[in-house]
Amino acid sequence: MKNFKNWMLLVSLIGFIACNQSGSSSSGDNKAEDVDSSTANETSASAETEVASAVEALNMAIIDPEESVLDTLISDKITYGHSSGLVQNKEEFIDDLVNGDFNFSSVDVSDQNIHIEDETAIVRHVFSAKATNAGDPVDVRIGNVLVYVKQGDHWKLLARQAFKL
Repeated sequence: MKNFKNWMLLVSLIGFIACNQSGSSSSGDNKAEDVDSSTANETSASAETEVASAVEALNMAIIDPEESVLDTLISDKITYGHSSGLVQNKEEFIDDLVNGDFNFSSVDVSDQNIHIEDETAIVRHVFSAKATNAGDPVDVRIGNVLVYVKQGDHWKLLARQAFKL
């Protein structure tokens, strides 16, 4: 039941973000709108690049987990959902990566798309990896929905939900 509540919280969070998108106002001055639009597109592209870099940094940290690195990439309030239904907080997630039986040797993402609204980013991708589980080889291929928030100058992972493809 706890996993269902966490899943519903994630769904509610994503719905809240989608419903609270800010609208644009029209000024009536086409040149001003063109400049504003151009600046917004550049800012959006820059933010998208920053988020993509944060995703890549997390994937590298999953392969070579160090507590101090993971701590800087992940929000203190993270809810990290696995495709099995297990949901972890920050401490549990980091401990599992650093000390657990599951060890990643490679991670690849495909079909990634990033949607940014203000200081929140929603990332969707297919996560493929090679790993070992208690020494036995494992291939992983799952879908991920990740929610990043901008904290200071950094994008940090706030929520992740994996699902079976």
